[in-house]
Parts: sequence; C-alpha cells; structure tokens
Amino acid sequence: MARVLLTGATGLIGRATATALTEAGHEVVTLGRNPASDIPCDLLDPGATTTALDAARASHLVHLAWHDGARDRWNSGANLDWMAATLHLVREFARTGGQRAICAGSCAEYDWSVPELIETSPLRPRTLYGAAKAGAGLALCAGQQTLGLSLAWARIFFVYGPDEPPGRLFGDLISNLKAGQPVDCTDGLQERDFLHVDDLARALLRVLKTDVTGPVNVASGTAIPVRDLIEEVAKQMSHPDLIRLGAIARAADDPARLAADVGRLRHEAGFVPQHDITSGVADILRSEGAQT
Repeated sequence: MARVLLTGATGLIGRATATALTEAGHEVVTLGRNPASDIPCDLLDPGATTTALDAARASHLVHLAWHDGARDRWNSGANLDWMAATLHLVREFARTGGQRAICAGSCAEYDWSVPELIETSPLRPRTLYGAAKAGAGLALCAGQQTLGLSLAWARIFFVYGPDEPPGRLFGDLISNLKAGQPVDCTDGLQERDFLHVDDLARALLRVLKTDVTGPVNVASGTAIPVRDLIEEVAKQMSHPDLIRLGAIARAADDPARLAADVGRLRHEAGFVPQHDITSGVADILRSEGAQT
C-alpha cells in the first residue's frame, strides 16, 4: 500500500477521504495547520512546506486544502495565495520522489453557460476562486511530465455531508429544521449534481489508484433540482411545512443547470456512487441524530 500525504484532512471532504484511504490500507500522513496533523505546517509558508515535504517522503499526494471562508470564499485574495501554495506543494512533492498526485479542482472553473460539462468544456470562471483553481490546474496538468509525476485534477461539483459548516446549504437547512424554524429558499428549480461526501472520498480513492491524468469531473452524473434535495431533507426530518420555496429571489446570473459528464470517472476509474439523494440524506441525518 502507498504512503499518502493528505492536506485539508480536517475539512468536510478531507475527513471522509482520510477514512477511505485508511480503510483501503494506505498509510495516511496528514499535513496542515491543525496541531493534531501528523506534520504541522502552514502551507502558505513556502519554507515550511519544503521542510515538511522532506520529512513526509510520501509516494502519493491528495491535496484538498484551500481557502474556504463561508463569507468570502469566491472572491478572497487568499485564493491567489493558495494557487501559489498549491504549485509549490506539488513541485516539492515531485522533488522528494512523489509519484502520483490528486489535487482538488472545482466545477467553478468552467463556463457556466454550458449546461452539460465535460472535461474539454470551455473554462471561463466567474469568480477569483474558480480562476485560481483553473490556473493551478492548467499549470500542473501541463507540467506533470516536466515534474516527473502522474497528476489528476479532480473537478469537484456539489458535495454534501455531515457537520457542514455554517453558510452551506445542507448544514443551514438541518440546523434550522432542528430548531423548528422556517427556512426561506429560492424556487429551487436550478439543477445541480450532488454527491455524498463518502462517495466523493471513494471517487478520489479510485482515481488515485488508476493512471488517469489531467482533469476529471468528480460528481454523481445525475443533476436534480435543488428543491428536490431541500424537500427530501425536510420530509425525512418531518418538517416539510417549514420550507418556503420561492421566498428568496434567485440571482439573475444563477445558472439554470450545471450537470457533470462523468464518463472519465466511471469508465477510466471505475467509480459508481453508492448513494442516491434519498439514501444519502438518510445517512447524514442518522450521523447527526437529526432524524425524527
């Protein structure tokens, strides 16, 4: 089994990925600012990152860390810092003998006027977050041969899971319904591809084990109206009466549909999700003790 260096291990995706890697028999070495990390390190400090990579000597890398502020995620200047940090991290990983890397990209890199997104779809990010992800992904995918490693850029779509932080749809929805408070929503007619975080972790694991390189969409392959997810949560929590669809106007530029083509993920990495929306919502509500 591989020695895998994991960044972002304390986040929503990172927690699930650490579990999936460990259960698959890999030796997981966590790297980050959390003092509980195996190798404490501020990835925004290039010198500290170089020292940490010399200590880690991992053969594989799963890089998930990035600025994720609920209020300023999309347009914070920190996205530029994380773009630079990601390039430096991967270069140092390659220098220390790293062989295989998976880095977290985003569907925010794409031109959202295209309703069905494949890896070759145009990139036209609307936010600094998407632009920084796209810039890092393009550079690393083009430079992997020069660096002497195999790299996949995982363009992650819409993930949901337990213990989501404030400001995310699923977390806010559950906390408000638990409190018996009405939940104001948009009409929810916009279609999105949602993937349970445990399925996402399994998808990253599958990609890591293959020789898939370059950009790869990581999603379920099924886009549904956002209101379907909202109503499923409310139904399973026995509070459909608290959902107020249409109480909030959708942004004028909110895309009507963002659907992922997952042909590469399915056929080249062999990934099929285990959860649909019904079972995924039930799993999370069980884990949070939110079922009624």
